[in-house]
Amino acid sequence: MARKTNAEIARDAENRVRDLIASCEAGGTTLPTRKGALWHAEIKRLAGLSNGQIDGNAAIRALLLDHAGRHGIAFSRRGAVAPEEDVPPARVDTAEMVPAARLLEVQRQLAQAERRLAEMRAEIASLRAQILRGDDVAELIALGGRFAPPGQR
Repeated sequence: MARKTNAEIARDAENRVRDLIASCEAGGTTLPTRKGALWHAEIKRLAGLSNGQIDGNAAIRALLLDHAGRHGIAFSRRGAVAPEEDVPPARVDTAEMVPAARLLEVQRQLAQAERRLAEMRAEIASLRAQILRGDDVAELIALGGRFAPPGQR
């Protein structure tokens, strides 16, 4: 069986929505609604649509907009913001702002301190490596001093 093209898939989806609208209108009802608007999830389920086909297919969207307009229902519900999220932006109190010269000076000091911190960390790593090497030397001394390299006896 040959694989369908995207155009054929879109036409099939459009025909399924058209058939769904026709069957609802023949029964004297509208497409499924929820809170005064078309219930997209239920329409997708009934028509066998995938996610994005309502908004991504202009023909399907036009069919649904036409149906909603003829029956006096909304195409979709407008999203709402939770009351706790509907906070106006904070007002900036200019009296609490820092002068630009002071800000630049503090930023310079911070950069200098960060460079010094990086230097100190590098020095600590070097000293730790020396300590580890010192332990190795002490261990060799404890084993009896000098060793002749292999092959020189």
